[in-house]
Amino acid sequence: MAMEDRAGGVVKVIELVGSSPSSFSDAVRNAVKTAATTLRNIKGVDVISSSADVDDNGDLVNYKVNVKIAFVLEASAAEADATG
Repeated sequence: MAMEDRAGGVVKVIELVGSSPSSFSDAVRNAVKTAATTLRNIKGVDVISSSADVDDNGDLVNYKVNVKIAFVLEASAAEADATG
């Protein structure tokens, strides 16, 4: 995962599970898009594991991925004033 270029930047990493009826790639996209609705500054995603549900006919019916999403924490206004 990418670390922000400026010195002293802090990145937080959260773990999520995304899913899709279509593919593992879509499951990753769903996890990132959903996270992006409440998080800013997303910088990277790592796929930790993947799995799928199988129906009675042996078909894959739901793709799931466990991902870690990294995002840069924003400095508060007070911290920004202190650092100039």
